[in-house]
Amino acid sequence: MINIVFFGSSPYSTIFLKQLLNSPEFNILVVITKPDRPQGRLQHITPNQVAQFAQNHQLKLLQPQKFDSEFTDLFKSLKPDLALVVAYGPPFFDQTLIDILKYKIINIHPSPLPKYRGATPGPWQIINGETTSAVTFFQIDSLPDHGPIITQIPLNISPNDTADSFYQKAFSLASQNLNSILKSYVQNPHLLTPQDHSQKTYFPKFTKKDGQIDWSQPADKIERFIRALIPWPTAWTYVTNQSKDLFKMKILSATLNQNQITPQQIQIEGKKVTNWSEVENYYTIKKS
Repeated sequence: MINIVFFGSSPYSTIFLKQLLNSPEFNILVVITKPDRPQGRLQHITPNQVAQFAQNHQLKLLQPQKFDSEFTDLFKSLKPDLALVVAYGPPFFDQTLIDILKYKIINIHPSPLPKYRGATPGPWQIINGETTSAVTFFQIDSLPDHGPIITQIPLNISPNDTADSFYQKAFSLASQNLNSILKSYVQNPHLLTPQDHSQKTYFPKFTKKDGQIDWSQPADKIERFIRALIPWPTAWTYVTNQSKDLFKMKILSATLNQNQITPQQIQIEGKKVTNWSEVENYYTIKKS
């Protein structure tokens, strides 16, 4: 039996925990996720979905603020064979931590590495009009998204994909193949393919302000931009009402027809989600 430490902090992470729990070949020693944070309108301190899953299934749970010497000592005392990382985020793993494990640390990244390194590969692939992608299983080293590749599973990006639907598709595909890939890797842990770093591309993480639509861009790129930023940070623009008051409006979906963008589902600040067709007579999109 392989003793595994699991790192994850995203809703997409939990399907991998389910797979590991249902596999007799693997034993989850501990689940490591981010500390509880304020969430929702009332900003109540709430555990993320990974923490909730671990608690509901009586799994040992750790939520360190950082990977300091105390954490490293505790990690070493667990005597893990392998660690699996799925959408955990920073901090990055240093070599001291990596070398504790016989089979090192495996990460699952939803892009065809070395292309689309970084924290938000899904949105950027959609924005750039990619039609094919891959989920990469790779061995972590001390640099982000840099280590040698175990395997890559190809998948398509559909014309209607949002970042959310792409991630669901990518991580679902990876989870379905998780057990067979890990078992094969443990049997042959040195069958790795170094990344061709000359082919690397890197794209930065989005912030809320990055959601503002640049109406000078081509219409097809704007449509991809809107899809790419679902569910977060969502694309937005300014609108004015008949009194020329300025409001921020999120565009949650849009259609592209004859090189024209038409918002569909929208949310004007301070108001509920609605269809643009219901309010377009009262607001004007500010495109400059």
